[in-house]
Amino acid sequence: MPPSRRGSPSFSRGGSIGSRGSSSLSSGSTNYYDSSFFARDKNELEYIFVKPLDKKFECTLCHNVLRYPVQFEECGHRCCASCLPEILRVAPRCPVDQKSIDRNRQVNVDKRFQEEIDQLEVKCSNCMRGCLWRDQLKQLKGHLPDCQYHLISCPKKCGAKFEKVFLKRHLLDDCGKKETKCDFCEETILQDDEYEHLQVCCRFALPCPNECKIGEIPREEMGDHLVYECVEQEIPCPFYESGCEYKSERKCMQIHISDDPIQHLGLACDTIVRQKRELEIQAREIHTLQEKIKTLRNDVDNIGKLYGSQLLWRIDAWAEKVQEATLGKKQTFFSPPFLTARHGYKMVMTICPYGDGKARGKFLSVFICVCRGEFDALLSWPFNLDVSITLIDQCQDPAARRNTTFTIKPNTCKDNKVFLGRPVGERNASFGAQRFLELEKVNSLDYVRDNVVFIKCSIDSQDMLFL
Repeated sequence: MPPSRRGSPSFSRGGSIGSRGSSSLSSGSTNYYDSSFFARDKNELEYIFVKPLDKKFECTLCHNVLRYPVQFEECGHRCCASCLPEILRVAPRCPVDQKSIDRNRQVNVDKRFQEEIDQLEVKCSNCMRGCLWRDQLKQLKGHLPDCQYHLISCPKKCGAKFEKVFLKRHLLDDCGKKETKCDFCEETILQDDEYEHLQVCCRFALPCPNECKIGEIPREEMGDHLVYECVEQEIPCPFYESGCEYKSERKCMQIHISDDPIQHLGLACDTIVRQKRELEIQAREIHTLQEKIKTLRNDVDNIGKLYGSQLLWRIDAWAEKVQEATLGKKQTFFSPPFLTARHGYKMVMTICPYGDGKARGKFLSVFICVCRGEFDALLSWPFNLDVSITLIDQCQDPAARRNTTFTIKPNTCKDNKVFLGRPVGERNASFGAQRFLELEKVNSLDYVRDNVVFIKCSIDSQDMLFL
C-alpha cells in the first residue's frame, strides 16, 4: 500500500473504519486515503486526524473513536459508554480477550482518557472541499455549523444541497424558490411560478384577437377594448334592443345606420312608448312598497313603545323612603324582579335614597343584581350585556326633560364572577353607580313629582342570546 501523506491527510468514505492499512479510492480522484487517519462517532460525525489514530483510542466493540469511554478493570480495554449495554446484555465479556466482566465492580468511567482523546488534533470534516481549519477534537462540533464548506439545504426548501459558501450565489441565481418581480404587473412571485403567473397576469400584453392596428394590450384592458374600441370587432346594431338584428364590424356600423334612418327612428319611438308603460307600472309598484314600509315602521315603533325598556320602576312615597334611609331604619329598597327578555336573565334593581357607603348623605346610589332564574341553564355566563339605568325627569314638557342615565359595561374578568357569574344563591352581589346623582340635584328638577320617582332599566339586546 502506498504511504499516506502525513502533511495532507485524507480519507475515503468507503474505507473500513478502524482497520489499519486498508484504503480505497475516492470517487473522481486519483488520491487515496489511509483509514488510520479517519474515524466516526456514534452520530456519524466524521473525524480526520492529523496523525494516524492510535488503536488504543478505538472502541473494542464498534471500532469507532471512543466517545465517553469506560474501562474494564480486569483487562484494561475500553469501549464507548453507549456500547457498554450491548456488551453486558447476555454474557458480560471483553470483546478483545473474552475476559468476564463484573458489571457492578469492574467497569469504570475513564474521564481522563476522554480528555486525552478530546485533545487529539483533527482537521475539518470538510477539508477535502477546501476548509483549512484544524484544532483539537473537542472544538470540531463547534466549528462545523459555521464551516463555509459544510453541506446545507436551501433555506427556502427548494430541495438543493450545497456548501455553505455558495448560499448567497444560490439564492441570487439558482434557487427555484427565489422571489422575483413580474415585468408587467410588478407583483412579487416565485421564480418557479413565473410561467403560470404570466398565464393570468392582468398586465401581460396580448395582441388583439381581431388583429386590429392597436397592437398589444394589457390582459385586463382587453375586454373594454373589444366592447368599446376595436374597429374589427363584430357588434350588434345600437337599435338591437329595439328590434334591429343587424350585426357587423364596428367600422361598418355607421354606414348601416345612415342607410336606413327612418326604420331606426321608428324602432326607437316604439321602444320609448314601451319603456314609458313599464315605468308607469314600476312607479305604481314603488308606491305600494312605500306604503308597506310606512306600515312596518309604525308597527316597529309601537313594539318599541310596548317593550322598550325591561323595567320601569314607579317608586311611591318617596319622601317617606328618604326619611327611613336618613334615619338608618331601611337604607336599601328593591324593585320587582324582571327579565331581560321573555326567556332571559332574571334581575332586580336596588336604590339607596340617602346614598350607600362613602356616598351616604351626598349621592343617590342605584344598583342592579343578577338573580337566580328558571332559564339560567340555557343562558350564556358570565352576564355581559350593557345595562343603562335612567332617572326620569317628570317635566310636563317631554322635550324639556333632562333625564340622568348611567351605563354599565360589565367586565367579565375572573374577579367579577361574584357579580356576573351564574347565581348559586338567590341573587349575586349588586353592582352599579354608588354616586349616581347628587342628592341636591334630585329635588332641583322634576325627578320627584307628587311624591313619586320613576327609574327605568334598559338592557342592550344586540348580543342577547336568542332562545
